[in-house]
Amino acid sequence: MTTTSKGADRQSVEKLLVELVGIPSVNPSLDGGSGEAGLADAVAAQLTVIGVPPTRQAVQEGRGNVVARLEGAPGTPVVVFEAHMDTVVLSGDAQARALRRGTRIHGRGACDTKGAIVAMLEALRLLRGRQHATVLFAATIDEEYGCLGVKRLVRDDHGIDLAVVGEPTQLRTAIAHKGVLRFRIRTEGTPAHGSRPELGANAIYGMGPVLDLLQTEVIPQLRRVTHPLLGSPSLSVTTIRGGAAENIIPDRCSIGIDRRVNPGEDVEAWLSELDQALGEIRVAGIEIVREEPWYRIAPLDTPPDHRLPRAMQDARREILGLDDTPIGVTYGSDASVLVEAGVPTIVFGPGSIAQAHGDDEWVEIEDVARAAEVLAELAVRLASGRDL
Repeated sequence: MTTTSKGADRQSVEKLLVELVGIPSVNPSLDGGSGEAGLADAVAAQLTVIGVPPTRQAVQEGRGNVVARLEGAPGTPVVVFEAHMDTVVLSGDAQARALRRGTRIHGRGACDTKGAIVAMLEALRLLRGRQHATVLFAATIDEEYGCLGVKRLVRDDHGIDLAVVGEPTQLRTAIAHKGVLRFRIRTEGTPAHGSRPELGANAIYGMGPVLDLLQTEVIPQLRRVTHPLLGSPSLSVTTIRGGAAENIIPDRCSIGIDRRVNPGEDVEAWLSELDQALGEIRVAGIEIVREEPWYRIAPLDTPPDHRLPRAMQDARREILGLDDTPIGVTYGSDASVLVEAGVPTIVFGPGSIAQAHGDDEWVEIEDVARAAEVLAELAVRLASGRDL
């Protein structure tokens, strides 16, 4: 189709979306996934076609980010358009292939977040010949496991002033999301023969009071904390492991905790309170150990009156004709790393979190095209000062 200065090429968007969704990029830390290398090659090739030279940013052996810089008008801010290339494992209809059904592209990564990558690439093309802020495009690795890609991005001196992180927000402007804290609690007892349980201390039984504490005291206390866009923080027991065989009294049991953290919460103070409560549990022969968190990402809480969300809302109004308010989302993202680096950040992209990680992941082609138009308009507004 013929494009205008603001109009995305729907045919090109669909073609690229099919190509990228069809390239497996399962995070290698998740069930031996193939990694992001093939997708990185395709993204770099598309940047070359657009006329924005790509650079490779090594993160781990065989894994790296793809970064490109589209210089804007002098004195304008540097805004990074960042989206991750890795996906979760394959399941159901969300296989490593792209299927078109009606107006949608189905396949693993379609909305989380290859749709956002395609939208950002198309936005770069739309900005040619227009006055705009400097845009740093970054397709990163490892968001689904350890955020190594975006951590490497912020370590390098790119002069980033503002950030848009691509995630499925249904084209809404997300200014808040919860942080994540993951850790384990284990109970340690004494093994014994299954026929003589009185000679041992059953670590699985010892975990019972811990689970009761979490359900009856810790979780209800979290529900008393609220955020206007995010509601209450949460805690979930997501894994439990223990025992060696049916005829052995177990000497060890471990549970995994997924703790979602609201902006403003003092995590260290909360962990100290949890330690105190665990220390008051008494089970004969059982030691209770709270392990140090192995995963932490910070919450996102960008003020709605900051220039970045205001400019994005203006861009959405111009392109989509929508005049709604910013939202909060329940999931975490690479935005956490950018926030901790002092970069004002929002989350925006095509698709819905309801489809992400599901057995039938999909994204609307039109939403990807509209996302590209909004992102390009944002870069123009950040250069013109119309958002101030």
